[in-house]
Amino acid sequence: MLYRTTILVIYVLLFAIVACKHEPALIRNTSSSNYPENVADIIINKCAVTGCHNNASYKGAGALNLTTWNKLFEGGSLGSSVIPYRQDFSTLCYYTNTDTNFGVTLLPTMPVNQPALSTKEYLTLRDWILAGAPDSKGQIWPMFDPGRKKIYITNKLCDEVTVFDAETLLQMRYVKVGNKSSEEFPHSVKVAPDKQHWYVSFFVTSDIVQKFSATDDKLIGEINIGTGQWTSFTISEDSRYGFFVDNGKPGKIAIADLKSMTLLYTWTFNDKFNYPTGIAVNSKLKKAYVGNVNGNYIYSIDMDNMSNPIIKERIINDSNKLLNNSIIDPTDLIADTTNGLCYIACTKSAEVRVMDMTTDSIINIIPLGSKPAFMSYSYTTKNMFITCPDDIMSFPGNRGSVLVVNMQAGQVVKKIKSGYQPYGIAVDDEQQMVTVVNANLSPDGTKPHHSSNCIGRNGNVTFIDMSTMELVPGVRSEVAVYPFSTDVR
Repeated sequence: MLYRTTILVIYVLLFAIVACKHEPALIRNTSSSNYPENVADIIINKCAVTGCHNNASYKGAGALNLTTWNKLFEGGSLGSSVIPYRQDFSTLCYYTNTDTNFGVTLLPTMPVNQPALSTKEYLTLRDWILAGAPDSKGQIWPMFDPGRKKIYITNKLCDEVTVFDAETLLQMRYVKVGNKSSEEFPHSVKVAPDKQHWYVSFFVTSDIVQKFSATDDKLIGEINIGTGQWTSFTISEDSRYGFFVDNGKPGKIAIADLKSMTLLYTWTFNDKFNYPTGIAVNSKLKKAYVGNVNGNYIYSIDMDNMSNPIIKERIINDSNKLLNNSIIDPTDLIADTTNGLCYIACTKSAEVRVMDMTTDSIINIIPLGSKPAFMSYSYTTKNMFITCPDDIMSFPGNRGSVLVVNMQAGQVVKKIKSGYQPYGIAVDDEQQMVTVVNANLSPDGTKPHHSSNCIGRNGNVTFIDMSTMELVPGVRSEVAVYPFSTDVR
């Protein structure tokens, strides 16, 4: 599944854009646009014109209104066209650039049916974006708010994390991750429970996890946890400790102090782990569960003494024998610390198994009908949202679905067509919103509207309104190739 993939692009200057018919060129008053004067001269007189991106015509031009700086940052039908500080992710640059020496060029060249921007004009737009795309007073969108709610998404082969504004559901930043010149494939992203920091791990063999401030999304530093494929991790309820799973054979678990950014322990259990994946920690019970790619069991770890943990292999099906072949394959786990439960997504058997973390016993089995990948739990609605990227039955012609499982009733209550090949999913109980990351890898998937200087197909992000259990209408934001993991601040 590790194709060479792209870096993102997000937005659609293309819908019905070829139909733009420009008014005769004339210089218009730009003072009310809130753009800097040199930028306004270009955008107002060449883009926000009759038939294209003005108040009357923008709905037929990718739903992008450029009449004012504020309207620009309301985005278009595929999200933001300008990403502050990142011209390489701003489609406004792609469609106005005609020189490949300056980066990506896409057709049709803007403005349509008119002379292309001069080199000087293009560089004015590019340099404005590199400076943060400020308004006429120097303000950068969105206005700084240390408590802003955000959504983080890894672009698996791009070494970038996309940051969405949770209020507008628009892409607001791109954050470079990793520390090598070669691709590191950012795999998992997690926001600490106290919402002060977020962390990212990598699919390639690496010895680091990176820590970022959730206030300004700046890199704080790297935690050296030893060499491994750190594909799964979780964070303790007090935000102090990180538990990282090396998906190797033999695998291991690294426990880090996230405050001091130091490695505390590495658990190998004499090479007992076989391709471990997924981890759930119940700090109250001082217990951890770890899944595995193939098998009919999970690892149960007593953490009462972290320097001397006790591990047991717990069979979770009706067999009396430990099996390492593909039987039920418990691959994603979520701890419900309130009720002392662990929810285990079993890929092979297409079910969720519920384990009592006090007794280490299975107390319920919920059939799904489709193979699960990742889960996210709503504590307010008691619903589990589960991505099934290979479901070809629920929505013919589409690969993938999101299942809504009522955990109290123990049954699937809704199937949602979120997009093509959904993987990462994150519930935001405060906003009553669910973020779904659709990888869209296959050529049979949703045709992207853009390409970039990377090879591959863009994925997209959609959102489920928990009050209606339907997709938020009109919102499908393109992101780079192979978006994979997501979490909400």
